[in-house]
Parts: sequence; C-alpha cells; structure tokens
Amino acid sequence: MVKRLPEALWQALPQLAALAFVAHLALAPIAETDLFFHLKIGDLILDRGAIPFRNLFSFTFPDHPDPDLAWGFQVAVALLHRLGGFPAIVLAKTLLVTTAAGLVLRACVRSGCGVLASSLALVVVALAAEPRMVERPHLVTLLGLGALLLLLAEVERGRRGLIWLAVPLTWLWANFHAGVFLGPLVLALYAAGALLDRPRRERPLVAGDTAIVLALAAASTLLTPAGARLPAYLLWHATLGATRSIDEFRAADPWNDPWFFLLATACLAALILGGRRTPWRRALPVLVIGILAWRSVRFVAEWAWIAMPWVADAGSRLAARLPARIALHRFATVAAAIALLGVIALQRRAGPTDPAPGLGLAEALVPALAIDFVTRTGLRDRMYADLDVGCYLLWEGWPRYRVFQDARLPAYPDDFHRALDETALAPAAWDALLLRHGVDAALLHHAGTNMRAGSFDPEEWALVLRDPETLVFARRTPAHERVIAEHEIPLQLRFTFLAGSSSEPITAPPPRSPVPPCAWHARLAAILDGEGDSERALDARARALAGGCLRPGEASEVHYRLGARLQIAGHLREAIVHYDRALALRPDHSRALANRGFARLPTDATGARADLTRALALDPTRADVRARLAGP
Repeated sequence: MVKRLPEALWQALPQLAALAFVAHLALAPIAETDLFFHLKIGDLILDRGAIPFRNLFSFTFPDHPDPDLAWGFQVAVALLHRLGGFPAIVLAKTLLVTTAAGLVLRACVRSGCGVLASSLALVVVALAAEPRMVERPHLVTLLGLGALLLLLAEVERGRRGLIWLAVPLTWLWANFHAGVFLGPLVLALYAAGALLDRPRRERPLVAGDTAIVLALAAASTLLTPAGARLPAYLLWHATLGATRSIDEFRAADPWNDPWFFLLATACLAALILGGRRTPWRRALPVLVIGILAWRSVRFVAEWAWIAMPWVADAGSRLAARLPARIALHRFATVAAAIALLGVIALQRRAGPTDPAPGLGLAEALVPALAIDFVTRTGLRDRMYADLDVGCYLLWEGWPRYRVFQDARLPAYPDDFHRALDETALAPAAWDALLLRHGVDAALLHHAGTNMRAGSFDPEEWALVLRDPETLVFARRTPAHERVIAEHEIPLQLRFTFLAGSSSEPITAPPPRSPVPPCAWHARLAAILDGEGDSERALDARARALAGGCLRPGEASEVHYRLGARLQIAGHLREAIVHYDRALALRPDHSRALANRGFARLPTDATGARADLTRALALDPTRADVRARLAGP
C-alpha cells in the first residue's frame, strides 16, 4: 500500500508531520517576561510615533541610553496584543516559528537532501531550539536565517542572481532584531567556503557580485532608526553582557543542552565521514557559529537552523547506502510521519485540559498576589525587584510606577550590573547598594532559591509577605510603619547555596518594629504551628504568657502544655506547678487534672486518685484514667 501512495503525498507527509511537531513545541503558554518590556515600548511607539532610545521605565537610571534595535518586533506584538491579547501573540509566535522551520526544511530539500532525512533533522533541530521558542525578537532571526538558507540553496541550483535579495532581506531583518549580524556573517562564511571548494567551475557564487552584496548587506544593518548603535550593542554583549549572571549567557553543557551536543556530534561525524568531499561553503558557517553557540546558549537555536542542511545532507547520504533503499525509504517515511503525529497527540492529550491549551500567560509567570499586595500597601514606588519581575512591573505600572531594573541590560550602566552581581550577600553590603538608589521595599520572586533572601537585616527591614514563591520586605521608615504594624512576619531569612533559603524565628520584636510584643508572640506561634513546629510554637506562647499577653483560657492551655512537656522529660514537680496554674485559671480542664493525677502518683497517692476521679467524671472517654483507677 505504501508503494501506491502518490509521489507528492509521501513527499509531503513527513514534512507536514515535522512542521506539525514544530508547531506543537511552539504552541505553549507565554513564559517569557522580556515580552512585557517589548509590549510597553511598542505601545509607546504607536502612541508617540517615535522610539524612546532611553531608559524611561527605571527610577535608578531613567535617562540612560537604551539602544532599541527591535522596534519592528515591538510594534508588531503591541498591535497583536491590542487585536487579540496574549493568545494572539502566542498564535503569531507559533506561525512565525513554523514558517521559519518550513523555510529551512525547504532549503534542505532544494539542496538535494532526502525528504525523510530533512524531516527527521528538523525534529532534532526543533528540540534543540525549543528553549528559544519564546516571544522575543530573535524569532525574526530564525525567520531571516531560514530565508537566507533557502536563498543560498537556490543560488546553488544555478539561480545566482537571487543572491542580491540578501540585501533587502538583511535591511528588513535589521529593523526587528540585532541578530541580523548573523545574516552577513553566514553569507561571508559561505562565500569564503565557496572559494575553498574545488573545482572552480562548480562554485555557486560570483566573487565580484558577492563582495558587493556583502558590503551592501552589512551597510543595510545600520539603515534603521537605531542607526549605528548595532556594533556597540554587539560589543557590549561580548564584554559585560557575557559576565552578567543570566542563564542565556552561560556556555552550553551536556546536562542542560543535550540536543545541542547531539547535533554537534552529528555535524562532526558528517565532517569526518565526508572527508575531502565536504563542501566548505556549508561547513564554515556551521563550525564558526557552532563555537558561538557553545560559548553562549542564546545562539543555540540559530546555530541549529544553520546546521540543519548539513545534518540532513549527511542523513541522506547514509540512507542512500542502505539496501533496498527505495521501498525502505517510502515505508520509513510513512512510519516516521505517523509516529511523530502520534507523539504530538499523546503529548497534547497529557497536557492542559483547557479548551485552548497553550494560549495566554503561563501559570505563576509573575507573582500576581505579591504585586497586588505591594501596590495596595504603597510599597511599590522605590521597590527592588529582580529582572524578570521588573519587566512585568514596567509594563503593568508605568508611568505611575518605575522599576529598579528590568531585562533591557544595555539600558543600565556597566557599573550597575557589576554591583548587582558582585555585591556580597551580607546584609550590610547589600543594604548599602539599595540605599544608594533610595530603595525602601523589595519583592523577591522564587523565594526558595533567591540568593538575596538572606540579605535583609531584620533590624532595618521587616518581612511583610511570605509565600512559597515570594518574599516582600519593607524598610523600617515612618512611611511604612502602618504596613509593617499590620503585616510584619517575625521571621529572619537565611540563604546558603547548598540548601537555598530557610527561615528562623525572631523571638522578640526588633527595636524599631511597631508590632507590640504580645502581637509578635501570637504571630510567631501561629506561623510555627502552620509549619508543624509545635515545640517552638509553644515557646512563643510561653513568652506571651510571661508577658501577660494571654486571656485566662489561653493561659490555662499553655500552662497545661508546658506541664506536659516537663512531665514527659521526667520533671514531675515542675510539671505539677504548671498544672496547678492551669487549673487555677480553668478548674474543669480535664487533661490538666488527669496529667496532674499521674504526676502525683509517686508522692501523693490520695491526691492523685482525687485528680483522676474528677478527670474521669469530666471526660468519661479517658480509658487510661479508668484503667488506673481500677488498678491496685
């Protein structure tokens, strides 16, 4: 039956399945907070008709230059959001990624690679690129690279005049993303490789034309509203940008980036097996940009796109050596397509039950409850927040509020970045940095792993909100006294790189806390009870008891529990003292009577029997008391 399939159908089936897999990976909720500052800038451009080019959104450096090189993307996402909200952006992202994948897949096929090999290569490439399938301007770079690879494939087929299309392609690309530098770079490496390839008559490029195209393409990268800002922006990323402690600047490693290393191994194997027949025009871009991707994972997706034709070509050569390759190829093509579609169906079925899965914002992308809290309580005006939260805060709150920082890293001075990364975790050093910028509140997301969780000294800062994901601190100022009085949490945070963040009870209010001691002890006891730490909760209540903070009923219960603790430890006389006090406040406390009776047995049998008899009368369910009274 496989042999009877029309030629066009078995050719299209694996390609459509591979593209469906790409769309499946891309159709995911928005988990990229950088989108928020792009949205805000896009809205400003639409409303004002001009690009700001300065850091409007920060109270730390509001006038610092912001080399905006993605205005086209920003306007596009702002228009999409106005049209259909976040779901429209997710759908557009999915379409953009799938189109880019379709272009590079078409480039492979037009270069003579087998359909099955190209489709399978796209699946691996998509898995390597998946972490970068997010709502950021580099998606346009993936589209630009796909178009450029298809253009070069057509040039190799003899349509040399098409190379001139690289110039308008680069110009359009430059207005959406700084990754446009990869266009002239790939073209230059391809041309250099073509000069090395033999024989001369098979070289796909004309040297003179290529030099002019390269010069014009490089010049067109500067024909944007950002002008000559691109070189400085790229240089920034090669210096300070590479030292900022941000995940996308890290080097690739096998644990976190297995698909990158799988692709790199495939490329290396193709180079070794190909030997002298390896075309340098394809190898040079893969090798050079592969080094860039290895040094910084932010380029892994782009490199995977560039490497795909080489991997597909190697797979095609390997398949051509298999016996009975035509029948096997067609059967494998259909089987692979069906298997891939099955994987998509299973993963989608195991995913969210929402009728429109993958649309909108990811769950818990930002700490919404904490943001609402700091807004309601007036803590937001000069508040420290991390990069990711800062992106959301500026989109949601500007111009009423400005942020401490956000992910537009070049929009802040180098010294600022160094200070944030190099300032010690010790509270004194961290507080000195925050004081320089007038910070009087702090919101920390990912509380369990945030290394700044322990950098806030309770003498100066009050913890006013704590949940599994978020911490909020308020500086002890007159302006925040009311908030602190209502919400201060009597805990001190600690942080270690081995264990993450942890909390310790603060047994007495710090000198500048407006919380009365009685309220302090009550809050601490309630927190410790909630954490299942009943012993330390009892200690807090004992301090409240000593301070005269408890009502008679509460005091009686605390005396009873203190007595029980002492009795378990074998301190019977001290235990009896607490039971006496408990019963003086509440004579019908059956558990205190029973415990006092058992505690008095060794020294006062008559008094013990009286206590046990009365306890049983008050609580007839006490089998232990009944058994004791029935005994000798």
